[in-house]
Amino acid sequence: MANNILDVDESIIKKNLLLPERQNENDELDNLMKSIESENIPSIIFRPTPGICIKARTDNNEKVFINLCHTTDIPPPEDISDEKFYAILDEEPPSWCIPMSVGHERFESSKDGTKCLTYDIAINTNYFKKIQSQKHFLTFTILTIISAIESKYDKNINSNNYVVLKNRKVTGTLHDHRVQKREVKKPIIHKPLIEEIEEKTINKNKTKNTHESKINSNISKVIDDPKYVLLLKNSLDNNKVKTLIGFFKLPNQCCINDIDVNVNDDRIVIEVIGFNYLVDIFVPYFIKPEKIVATLESNFQILRLEMPLVPQ
Repeated sequence: MANNILDVDESIIKKNLLLPERQNENDELDNLMKSIESENIPSIIFRPTPGICIKARTDNNEKVFINLCHTTDIPPPEDISDEKFYAILDEEPPSWCIPMSVGHERFESSKDGTKCLTYDIAINTNYFKKIQSQKHFLTFTILTIISAIESKYDKNINSNNYVVLKNRKVTGTLHDHRVQKREVKKPIIHKPLIEEIEEKTINKNKTKNTHESKINSNISKVIDDPKYVLLLKNSLDNNKVKTLIGFFKLPNQCCINDIDVNVNDDRIVIEVIGFNYLVDIFVPYFIKPEKIVATLESNFQILRLEMPLVPQ
């Protein structure tokens, strides 16, 4: 599953994991977010609209507030029927997901003056309207949000005893979100930007075969392997620089510290320690190991590797 959580800038989070309590310093953070621009990936900054406020507790009985807000700057999820929704609940992992922006962690005051962990989560405005009238979608959305917060900030939040506050739309003041622009790219040449690598091009016995690729115009079909998918992405300007993209389905319940990734110029080894999980494959390309970008989609236990290739 591709990455579906639109996330705020990681460098901001690392520097401001717990925000100061004073409002002027919070305002400085917002100004900082506006001033920093990504060099490689276009992004937008927006301040979402208040929606509903959810109160929950951690496993240590700490009070947590979740501001579920909305914006038109985040795309909506696929509009599905109730029948398809209930069918999706039986899938592992689910084939349907909710784009959202997970804001930074901060403290806000509750009614009794206690400082409580607070998170702003932004979703699409039209989808927010939908969950207001369809409670099963609202429940699914809240549980997904709690899972996203847990994986991002290493928290354990009780998802069975949350409360949607009736007379409060937000706790504290909403902050700006910075998210990457993820517009659909249209090919400028007849050859598709992404080709599927047929399974026979992957030699698991550590010998290389001749590369044979199948052009897939809608790129919906994947390799019939329960553990991974490999795709070949062609460059936009046709300069022969390509990227090998791997999606690896990891065991449930594993965490980032369990994952061991080793990639050299033609070999990919993924091991999850303690879960009897190993992928060891050779590829008919020359990878640039120093340029690899790894991303863990913890909601769905998908490891994504972007591996630029040496031009041939």
